[in-house]
Amino acid sequence: MARWSGVLVVAVMGTVAVVGCRKKNEPEPQMSGQPQPSPYTQPTATAQPTATAQPTADPNLLQSIIAGALSGAQATLGVATGGEVGPIQSGIQMQAGNVAKGARPEGELMSAKLAENGHAQAQVTLQPGRCYTVIGFGGLGVFEYAINLTTSPPLPPQVIAQSQPGAANQPVVGPGESCIRNPTPVPMPVTVDMHLVKGQGMVGAQVYAK
Repeated sequence: MARWSGVLVVAVMGTVAVVGCRKKNEPEPQMSGQPQPSPYTQPTATAQPTATAQPTADPNLLQSIIAGALSGAQATLGVATGGEVGPIQSGIQMQAGNVAKGARPEGELMSAKLAENGHAQAQVTLQPGRCYTVIGFGGLGVFEYAINLTTSPPLPPQVIAQSQPGAANQPVVGPGESCIRNPTPVPMPVTVDMHLVKGQGMVGAQVYAK
């Protein structure tokens, strides 16, 4: 059976400083008294999306993730008005403007009520030529929540991509220009694994595509 490796497209933006030359006797430019901005100042208006984490190289941890994903329950699809799922959907939508600019929701909201170290899954299909971001949000009582993207049968189980560690209750896979692309010319089913690492409560995830 052919093996398939996930391809992550990560755009890295760098800063280039350009320094002009002056003649030997040319006077220094006069300062107007207003401080000049440092070329290394970080923008504060909006936070930059965090890159998707590469799948861990720890074989034991990978095996634990895959085992949990295979044994987890199916996530509930769709959202009812109000209740515990309403705040989950709102939390995801608030993140989307920053980590999934230009993308639109694809498919239904995935949600599950989990105990600590619990897993829940839902299948999605990656279409060729599109770019995908998976946004998660955990409700009250959820302190650490992770999302793993894994292969679906008939392919052997493999972790393709993961949310960045330390995301608390707001994990994201493929933010911004790091979005996930299908490297094949045909639709590819994958599994979104929602893993409640620490705490207990309601978690959800929504796929965005552009």
